[in-house]
Amino acid sequence: MFRNYLTVALRQISKNKIYAVINILGLVVGLTVFLFGNLLIDYEKTHDKGFEKYDRIYSISSVFSDSANVGVRENDSIYTAFGPLLQAEMPDLESVARIVKQEYLLSIGDSHFYHNVRFVDDGFLQIFDLNYIQGDNNALDDPSGLLITRSIAEKLFGHTDVLGETVLFDHGDALRVTAVVQDLPANTHFNSSILGTTQFEILAPLKALNRITGYDLAGNWNNLSNGDTTFVLMPPGKSIQWLQAEVDRVFLQHVPETTREFIKSHKVRPLIKMNTQLWDAVGMPVLESVQLLALLVLIVAIVNYTNLATAQSLGRAREVGLRKTMGASRLQLLTQFLVESICITLIAMLIALVVLEITVPLFNSSTGRALELAYLSLLPWLLTTSLTVGLIAGAYPAYLITRSTPIDALRDNKVQKPGGLFRSSMLGLQFSISIFMLSMVLVVYLQNQRNEDAGNIYPKEQIIGLQRLQVPEIQDRLNTLRSQLVRHPDIQSVSYSSHIPFQFSNSSLSVTPEQGNQAMKISVNQISIDEFFSSSYDIPILAGRNFSLSMARDYFEAESEMVNVIVNELLLSRLGYPSGDAALGKVFHNYSASGGVLAFKIIGIFPDQNIQGFHNDIKPTVFFMQRHNVAQGRGSKLSNGSIRFKTTNPVEMVTFIEDTWQEVIPDYPLKMEYLTQTFDKVAKVYAIFTKVLGGFALIAFVLSLVGLFGLAAFMAESRTREIGIRKVMGAEISQLVRLMVWQFSRPVIWALFIALPAAYFASNMYLNFFANRLPQIAFIILFAGIVAVLFSWLIVAIHAYKVARATPIRALRYE
Repeated sequence: MFRNYLTVALRQISKNKIYAVINILGLVVGLTVFLFGNLLIDYEKTHDKGFEKYDRIYSISSVFSDSANVGVRENDSIYTAFGPLLQAEMPDLESVARIVKQEYLLSIGDSHFYHNVRFVDDGFLQIFDLNYIQGDNNALDDPSGLLITRSIAEKLFGHTDVLGETVLFDHGDALRVTAVVQDLPANTHFNSSILGTTQFEILAPLKALNRITGYDLAGNWNNLSNGDTTFVLMPPGKSIQWLQAEVDRVFLQHVPETTREFIKSHKVRPLIKMNTQLWDAVGMPVLESVQLLALLVLIVAIVNYTNLATAQSLGRAREVGLRKTMGASRLQLLTQFLVESICITLIAMLIALVVLEITVPLFNSSTGRALELAYLSLLPWLLTTSLTVGLIAGAYPAYLITRSTPIDALRDNKVQKPGGLFRSSMLGLQFSISIFMLSMVLVVYLQNQRNEDAGNIYPKEQIIGLQRLQVPEIQDRLNTLRSQLVRHPDIQSVSYSSHIPFQFSNSSLSVTPEQGNQAMKISVNQISIDEFFSSSYDIPILAGRNFSLSMARDYFEAESEMVNVIVNELLLSRLGYPSGDAALGKVFHNYSASGGVLAFKIIGIFPDQNIQGFHNDIKPTVFFMQRHNVAQGRGSKLSNGSIRFKTTNPVEMVTFIEDTWQEVIPDYPLKMEYLTQTFDKVAKVYAIFTKVLGGFALIAFVLSLVGLFGLAAFMAESRTREIGIRKVMGAEISQLVRLMVWQFSRPVIWALFIALPAAYFASNMYLNFFANRLPQIAFIILFAGIVAVLFSWLIVAIHAYKVARATPIRALRYE
């Protein structure tokens, strides 16, 4: 019996090739997107499960207070001073390990290169079980020890038998290799990030960092950098609720009040959720969104099939009537039609798997992921998905065609009208999803474009940034480097600063108009610059003057009690001054009156500009002029350089920069990037989200149009005789086209009333991530809806016009 069902199903598919192709291709797209989305989500959920104790490993992150105004909800790090407090106050913890990530110039013989190093506590190797090729988990007990992976050992030394080999850090301290381990897999949070963060390759003891740089491990309540993570190993039998309660207790008892104004709490995060830290920080439920969007695309594909199959069922009424007359039961007929649906779905599934076999390797190579199609384990899920989709897609058409009586079917050669409302509802559902996604894409794209435009206040295309200038040996030669670089006719200026635009940093201090008055305290960002910074970045001076090295108080000295500063307009307002002219010469104070510079005298006003990046609000900012190689004082070292150039011959100019650097600073490699690259790193998260959403939306919208194309073609063909009669009665082509366009427009138009409010709500949630948010989104969303309606009209009008042009005699002889 089943063989007969299958034979009839295959015959029916081959008989209606055009509609079968439309149905199969629609399901191929829907199944491919659905399968790929779920493969990706399942892969992301396997992160870090390779570690033996993964279910007891937790990280501690920082949740920012509302007043911190840093543009993200949380940071994956905590202050390093908190780690020892956890160890001392929570004796039940098996281990606590901090990570501080720093970049160093590593030297092996005559080879020199920059590389990021993770400095960790001894307990790190007790928390994370690594596969040791040489050495063991006591490798970092040695304060000068170094643990490296197989790949980095082969890269540095050409082989893995490297115990005892020496690596020089910044031409100074030497660390020796005490262990070599196998590379960690791709599905660990250490090696998996959309931002391309440091791979897990080199570990060194935190004691070494303290020895090399004097980094304060026990008293650091100032530095909070991404990637400086603290892990704890919880004892068996304890819950995450217990751990969170204990962390909250230690936080409230020991974290300084000034720190709690910036960080409102610490959050416990399971190790297996570390890979979603970035998305959680910016408030985007990306994994959940991908899963939902993949399901929505599959729903659109199923609705496509159901709609077209329902329309096709009108032409199979006589077949059903004959089979019923010959004694076929309704169950047998239902089974026949469902077998046809499942056959089409299985064919689509096979093609979808072929597409995935091509897509998955390309995705892995471009993203560093390691998705795989393990058919043995996936087979039950693939079969279940195929059967479920086939049954859902074919259920209503099968029910509709088998409900008619033999007499009605044989007499009318069609089923009665009950399919119309359902088809309209399904068409409306399709377009609701498509219009929603199309609206979101338009809003997200335009917001990203707004971010791009906001970044254009700085000459991104004309600035090359020099990095890692904070090394004392480099600081001593910065003036020489500048004087040599500006000899090139294409180089307009060279400036040095602690931060550059789009470089996420929140180095802050507290100031007050009256010294020591806590009630008037203001948190401000501080940026150290030189006298060429404003001209390099086209920052106008609204009032007062720029810094000058000829003015003694314009730069820091260790013994200074007052220093001249430039402030932005927002800080001016917070200090209570009505205008720049009124503020010039006025003095405000550092809130903490302990050493260093105590008073700040305003000599100039900069306009409010979002130097921190587009997801931060503009902040009150004070600019200091910092001299090179400052050992004391408030400010930060000038760790960044900015080379402003003309675009006459960029290739030749870059070669000149490289040669000049080699001449002036031959013992340190040059590290530079265009300011556009710095901007793109910040924008990458949102650009990826735009591409993902755009891809899903395009697929869903095209599927909807293809489904409408097929449905319109079938319905127009089935109404050929009606159209012929109307033409004989005097109807014009334009009237016939309008008639059919309106018939299909109604479900599309009512879809607007569902999709547009949903898109408006979702768009507002997305735009809340940005300080400079897109205005008038209601009109943008309405425009997306109008575009969807116009495309649907175009698709239907093509078929309506084709049928309406037929001569009446041909139309009347139809069927």
